[in-house]
Amino acid sequence: MPEDSDTKAILEFIRRRSTFEAFEDQHLDKRELAEQLDVSRPTAHRIITSFLDQELIQETDNGYELTRYGSIIGEAVQTYHKEVVRATSLKSLLNELPDDIEFEYQLFADATVTEATYDDPFRPMSRFIELFQKTSRIKGFNKSFLEPMYIDIAHERIEAGLESDIIYDPKVIELVLEEYPNLATAALEQEHVSAAVHNDLPIAMVVFEDRIGIGVHSESMGAPLAWIDTANPDAIAWGEQLFEQYRSEATPLY
Repeated sequence: MPEDSDTKAILEFIRRRSTFEAFEDQHLDKRELAEQLDVSRPTAHRIITSFLDQELIQETDNGYELTRYGSIIGEAVQTYHKEVVRATSLKSLLNELPDDIEFEYQLFADATVTEATYDDPFRPMSRFIELFQKTSRIKGFNKSFLEPMYIDIAHERIEAGLESDIIYDPKVIELVLEEYPNLATAALEQEHVSAAVHNDLPIAMVVFEDRIGIGVHSESMGAPLAWIDTANPDAIAWGEQLFEQYRSEATPLY
């Protein structure tokens, strides 16, 4: 078969993903397929004719069913669709990561993705604060100056005993100490607070007690454009390992 024909067939398979899904583990006649796909009878007839011609389905006494070949193609199409949807949802994060950071995007397959909108540019920050208020300990990388609303909440949580181990971008900690000298100094003197600086932090990341989150920022930083978080234990382990790597290279503040 010519290469162009292969490409056309593959594109057709992808376009008919819902048809493979409809036939999964069941027999269907033309009327039932039309109802499943919410299409007209003539359209269902054309689909069935095409699938028969390509040996994706076969006719039985109970209707049409996927052939073994059709089942394999159907599974491949579903897998492709899931992978594309998964990668697309993480596009901003994938494009943010430095090339030298090992990252398995599948670890964030079930992640909650909170993006800023025109009407609510602080949605990602609000999601971060929601998680921050529920945890008893955090560790991570701070690459941007945080909004005042977070500073007050952070101060309250640290005063209440929140275990905190943060690696700062030098410019960020300088700005925090300049803008909030009393709060920052008091927080950094707490026994349950550890802070260090690193000149080349790869991402904005926080490992909570039972969750990991990554912030996606603009080049000018500030509030995140997106916040992506998951409770996947393997993702948390990845974050822990990345944190320890940079912690060993960082310079302690106190």
